Amino acid sequence: MSAQSLSLTQESKWIIGRFDDLLFFSGSAVFGYTLALIGLTAGEIPGALVVLLALLVDGPHVYATATRALFDADERKRIGPTWLILMVLCFLAPIVSWAIGFYAFFVFVAAWSHYHITKQHMGFVMLYRRKAREREHLKRDKYFALSALGMPFLFYLSAVLLGSTRLLPWFLIAAVILIGWYITCQSLLEQRNWPKLMLLIAFIPLQWFAWSYAAVEPFSPGRLLTAALAINIGHSMQYLRLMWFHNHNRYQTRNGLIGLMSRKWIFFFAGVVVLALPSFLVGQSLLKWQRPFIMGFVMFHFVLDAKLWRVRGDADLARALRL
Repeated sequence: MSAQSLSLTQESKWIIGRFDDLLFFSGSAVFGYTLALIGLTAGEIPGALVVLLALLVDGPHVYATATRALFDADERKRIGPTWLILMVLCFLAPIVSWAIGFYAFFVFVAAWSHYHITKQHMGFVMLYRRKAREREHLKRDKYFALSALGMPFLFYLSAVLLGSTRLLPWFLIAAVILIGWYITCQSLLEQRNWPKLMLLIAFIPLQWFAWSYAAVEPFSPGRLLTAALAINIGHSMQYLRLMWFHNHNRYQTRNGLIGLMSRKWIFFFAGVVVLALPSFLVGQSLLKWQRPFIMGFVMFHFVLDAKLWRVRGDADLARALRL
C-alpha cells in the first residue's frame, strides 16, 4: 500500500464514523441473514412482515431519491430530459410484462435489482478507498466486488434455465478460487483497509445464502421474494443512512421542505415514509396484472439513482460526503 495511506488513522477511513458504518453499511447484512433464515425455517416470509418492510424500509429508500431529484432545483436541472426517458420506461413495463409473462418480467426486475445493489456495494468499496487515500489496485477491488457479489445470482439464473442446481459445484469452485486470490492479494499488503473488507465479508456470503435458497426451487415466487428481500434490506438501510448523511451536510441550512427534512433525522425519515406512502397504498390495492406499473417505477429509481451518485465530477456531492 502506498505511503500516504499509512499515515492515516483507522478512524479516518470510515465514511461517517465507526459506529454508523458498522451498524448501517456493514452490519445491515445481519437483517438480510435474519430474513433468509425466516424464509428457510418458515417456508416463506410472513405477509405482515413483507408489508411492514415495504412501508418502513424499502419504499422510503426508493423515494428518498426524490429529496435530491425533485426538491433540489440544481439536481432537477442536471437530470434534465432523463425524466422523460424514465417516464417512458415506467409505462413500457406493463407491455414488457405482458409480452414475456409476469414471472419472467419479475426475474428480469430481480436481475436488474441485484445488479443495482451490487453496484451500490461496489460504490461503498470505492468510497472506502477514497477515504483511505488508496491509489493502487483500483481495478482489482472494483472487479472483485462486482464478480464476487454477482456470481451467486448467476448461479440462481443457471438454476432457472436448467431447472436444477447441478452447476453449483462449478460456481463454488470459481468463487473459492476468486476469493482465495483476493485474500492472498490482501495478505501481501502492509496495511489493509478493514472498513472496505468488512463490507465485503458481510455481504458476499449473504448473496450465496439467499440465492442458493431461491435456486433450490427456482420457479417458486415465495423463494424468489425471500431472496430479494434478504438482499435488499441491507441495501435499503445503507441507502437511507447515506442519503441522510448527504442531505444533512448539504441542505440543512436551506429554506423550504428540503431544508426542514435535512435538519433532524426524524424529519427526514418521516418525510420519506410520507413520500412512499401513496405508492405503497396503490401497490397494495392493485391487481396482479397492474403491478408492473409499480415495478416500472422501481426501475425508474435504478436509472435515476445511478445518475445521482457519481462522485467524480460533482464537487457538491463530494463535499456533502466529506470526501
